[in-house]
Amino acid sequence: MERTDKNILQRMYDKFSMSEQTNRILIAESLLQAATSQANDPRWYGLGRIPGDDFRSYQALVTMHMWFLHKRLVSCEDDPHKAALIQEELFDIFWVDSSNRMRSHGVQEMLINKNLKKVQQYTFMHMFHYDHCYTGDLLDNPHERLEELKNLVKTHILLLPPLKDDNDDDDDDDDDSGGKYDNKNDDEYNSILQEHRAHDDQANRIAWYVETQYQNIIHDLPESLFQKARIAWVDLPSFEHMIDDTGKELPKQTNPLEDVLPSSWVKNIANDGTYYYWNVLTREAQWDRPSA
Repeated sequence: MERTDKNILQRMYDKFSMSEQTNRILIAESLLQAATSQANDPRWYGLGRIPGDDFRSYQALVTMHMWFLHKRLVSCEDDPHKAALIQEELFDIFWVDSSNRMRSHGVQEMLINKNLKKVQQYTFMHMFHYDHCYTGDLLDNPHERLEELKNLVKTHILLLPPLKDDNDDDDDDDDDSGGKYDNKNDDEYNSILQEHRAHDDQANRIAWYVETQYQNIIHDLPESLFQKARIAWVDLPSFEHMIDDTGKELPKQTNPLEDVLPSSWVKNIANDGTYYYWNVLTREAQWDRPSA
């Protein structure tokens, strides 16, 4: 599509027109719904063994999918000004959603804003790490990029302790400990290293999902669909027959039944932190969990 270069009056109209603002909000809400629906898939928390009751793990899964949408918006060439305004609305709604989920986890109202700042900090750090994987030398080095993505997944989604300090300069020391540990015989280091190795297969599958989803959202999704916030995600990775660091297959873990909803139903969160259910086809909303 041709690029639309807008003058100052056109930009002011885009920003302050009630109809344009309403349209942006609707698109942003649909984009966030797409991200949360993908993150809500029970396979992440059953077969995928991600702790779904942990605020940060779920926040990380939503953040991952938000990052794909963010990258698509910032790469928009036909109307970058409108895309920037949509992105602004998208993140505003995302922070409201994050605050609501904090309430559902029992955070007191007077502490919501304080905790939201922390959530914003590690959310942006998470996104920055994705940016790092798809810029510079890593952009043209898929093998190294995949390793970086695996480390990212282990840190932000699986919540494993890092093997090295985030502020360490890798160029100064090739030691995997990154200077955090005195030597590789350190008991704490060895324990963390063992934990990382035990999650290699799991992290590798999610890293490949990131690679595939990046290609899908940034390059393959038609602009005509994206402008309408119609997001066709690549399916989740297969978590069947995952193995530990010894090569032994992990026991199969079923998807939590309470997270499996009838077709076309999704779970949303209200401003007070309580959950309700919404049918994306009929637009029906209800507090009670829908039956099959």
